[in-house]
Amino acid sequence: MTNPSQSEFLWFLQLSRDGEFIGTKEKPPRKPTLAYLQSLISTAGEAGFEALLTATNYHSEHENYTAAVAALARSAPTDPALLIAVRPGMFHPAMYAKMLATLQNLFPGRVRVNIVTGSSPAENAMYGDREDHGRRYERTREFMQILRQLWTAPPPQSFSSDLYSFENAVLDPAPVQPIPLYFGGASPVAQGIAADLADVYLMWGEREDMLAERLAQMRALEAQTGRPLRYGLRTHVIVRETEAEAREAAERLISRVDPDVRAAFVASHALVDGVGQKRQIDMMKGLDTDLMVEPGLWAGVGMARSGVGVAIVGDPQQVAAKIRRYEDMGFSSFIFSGYPHLEEARRFGELVMPLLKGTAREERAIHTDKVAPVA
Repeated sequence: MTNPSQSEFLWFLQLSRDGEFIGTKEKPPRKPTLAYLQSLISTAGEAGFEALLTATNYHSEHENYTAAVAALARSAPTDPALLIAVRPGMFHPAMYAKMLATLQNLFPGRVRVNIVTGSSPAENAMYGDREDHGRRYERTREFMQILRQLWTAPPPQSFSSDLYSFENAVLDPAPVQPIPLYFGGASPVAQGIAADLADVYLMWGEREDMLAERLAQMRALEAQTGRPLRYGLRTHVIVRETEAEAREAAERLISRVDPDVRAAFVASHALVDGVGQKRQIDMMKGLDTDLMVEPGLWAGVGMARSGVGVAIVGDPQQVAAKIRRYEDMGFSSFIFSGYPHLEEARRFGELVMPLLKGTAREERAIHTDKVAPVA
């Protein structure tokens, strides 16, 4: 009797140019045209992914909500959902609640939202957002509260604080299906918000001991609130037929990192005030030249990319075993990506997804010795 994974697997909808290398001065060759976005969505669906994350980043070529609307309209109703990231400083929550409800009603079951507080004051300033870390999280809490209030309570609804205010708002019809709230943040205040308001608490890939510590903190908060949470992990993945080929592909990805690009990237670390981003930066300190954080987890992406800087690297059995270890820890939502995103989604679907969705856990357990335990 088979016991397929009960986890959900998401891919990444790249809204910037895509290519085989990161950290170069030259722009990657593949443009994020609407045709490419649609192809990436359908390919991810064929590979077995349930949704794709559209990140919010001023450096991307496309604003993500507009791109999400266009992509949903272009793709098939049976294609994967989109997890649309939003920074609370960009929209009034009463308006954004209506925007997402409209999208969910037009494309039932295909809309999720990822709340992003932001970790870099310099990047936030590009959106006109100059609030400090504490104030941003106050705003995030109220933003999420208002979304839930307008989606679930009967209209009209009002709200008043020094951050947001509206009177007699009518959101009708409500979303035809609930819109899940994904949210991440490593600071204590972020964890408290997640425990109170999130459906899925997201973490960036870290060493297993670091993840276990944060899971324990969140489960203690769960016990206090009485609200069940799901836990998600965001990481890159590099899988090949053999471990040697996967390690070679990882090195190739960063083989053209430009020294000037790298220097500017390192300099930007001083401007970060997000705890999660600081943890990614600190995790890379003192690594050997192979950039392996622990067995199966490689930190090379962090050489030239902000956000999550690690990738699961290995052959199909090793990658599946690493994911199974995360599942055993308590993670049930995974957001993966790889460069270029279309080819890597297809490769993951061919090599790894059958091991996760179509094979009994007992049968897969024979491969777990390929990923050594972490003390």
